[in-house]
Amino acid sequence: MKKPAYRLEDVAIAYQCEPEQEEIISALAERDYRVFEVEQPAGAFVPYHTHDEEEAVIVIEGQMQFNVEEELVLVQQGEVITIREEAIHSAAQIGEEKAKLLLAFPNDGSDPPVIDLDWEGDEEDDNLGYA
Repeated sequence: MKKPAYRLEDVAIAYQCEPEQEEIISALAERDYRVFEVEQPAGAFVPYHTHDEEEAVIVIEGQMQFNVEEELVLVQQGEVITIREEAIHSAAQIGEEKAKLLLAFPNDGSDPPVIDLDWEGDEEDDNLGYA
């Protein structure tokens, strides 16, 4: 399973805020993102769907498994996944405790909620953080 390329701490550094839920929400809102707080109870499943824009999912508590175009990605507390626009994806809550998520979408559809961390991985790693 491929892991996300960045963690909540990376988001906080990029947006110059503390790595806490309210600070992250405020920083994203200031950058004109729509942010949704979502709780997924134990065993919850989100069926396959798509979006017309990129989606960033920050796992605040618990863990989720995403199936993004047949690629499984486990995202745990403090990790972030960015799902490309029009990517067919589903999600399942993993574990016995609920998962708390922040979902972020650009307001105008033009600027995706991707955090530029000056990634210097190998060329074959260029897609890390995206699913």
